[in-house]
Amino acid sequence: MTDITLDLNNYRVNLRVAAIVRREDEVLLCRPVDRQWWYLPGGRIKTNEDSLTAMHRELTEEIGPGFEVLRPVIAAENFFELEGRNFHELSTYYEVAWHGEKLAGTEENELEVFEWCPLSEISGLTLKPDFVIPRILEPRTELELIVHRENQ
Repeated sequence: MTDITLDLNNYRVNLRVAAIVRREDEVLLCRPVDRQWWYLPGGRIKTNEDSLTAMHRELTEEIGPGFEVLRPVIAAENFFELEGRNFHELSTYYEVAWHGEKLAGTEENELEVFEWCPLSEISGLTLKPDFVIPRILEPRTELELIVHRENQ
């Protein structure tokens, strides 16, 4: 199966899933090793794969067993620019509980850094996309649609 990524009309279009992984009063974040900004764990959906299956696959690959996907909380249409390229990203964000002891495979990862961040420190970080910050700090039970255009 192939990641659902298309280049159309000067935009890269992605279908993606992301996880708000909670452990008591912390949330799991990751960042590229060469950057100072953070994002939520997850990745692209593959052809013929639903978002829930993609969420389980991505989290198993990135952090190993020990998580429980609870529910989708955000459906997002996110328009942004990264490294000179325009993106139109359709994402489903899931609320996830962590019951494991140790994150598997994150220390060997040469491309990304994974860290538990206290909720009290989230607002002081550069977290992309930034619309997730209030949803992390004040979780909702209903599914929310967010249309976000960076710098507009």
